Amino acid sequence: MKKFTTAVLAILLLATTASHAKAQELNASLKDAFQNLSTATDMGGRMNAVNKFNVIAAKWGNQWAANYYAAYANAVVSLNESDPKRRDQLIDVADKYVEKANSLNAANDETLFLNAYVAFARYSVDPPNRWQKYLNLTNAKLDEAKKANPNNPRIYYLQGILFFLRPKTYGGGKEVAKPYFEKADALFPKQESADYTKPFWGGKDNAAYLRKCSE
Repeated sequence: MKKFTTAVLAILLLATTASHAKAQELNASLKDAFQNLSTATDMGGRMNAVNKFNVIAAKWGNQWAANYYAAYANAVVSLNESDPKRRDQLIDVADKYVEKANSLNAANDETLFLNAYVAFARYSVDPPNRWQKYLNLTNAKLDEAKKANPNNPRIYYLQGILFFLRPKTYGGGKEVAKPYFEKADALFPKQESADYTKPFWGGKDNAAYLRKCSE
């Protein structure tokens, strides 16, 4: 009995060690790709980072974080692309990863935010013709995310962007957007920034918008 118990414990230890090693490998891969995306200065560099995230999602397809970041990367690059057709193609890819993230953890506030962010990217390609569907979807998902976790700074960051881009005549503008960026600015420092499987991006971009609101 003692030998059996020892053998079981050894197997459990090996399994735990292997799982930890895989988690560390995923974290390191996400960190590398994220840093590539963050420091890219042109579309070639951004696409190189996107391709890295796509490879990560292919390798760790059953991991929520791998699909989250692949969706995020394709969406954020779409927002920096000028060609509408190419922008939609990138969001088509993002949508596939969103669907997978939803299947893995649909109620998670970051998953709900991801749905909002990708919908915002789709709306941004053609605002006059897409606002009714995709802007409404963005706001609906942000509301759901806020109910799941009101301390997620990315929620207020994106809400700030929506008001920042909205004309004053329709209830938008810098003055309306600023409180959202300020709230996000207070929440970003509270997030852990070592584990890339737990999203913490957005602080620098939020600070840039906050500065614009004060200009």
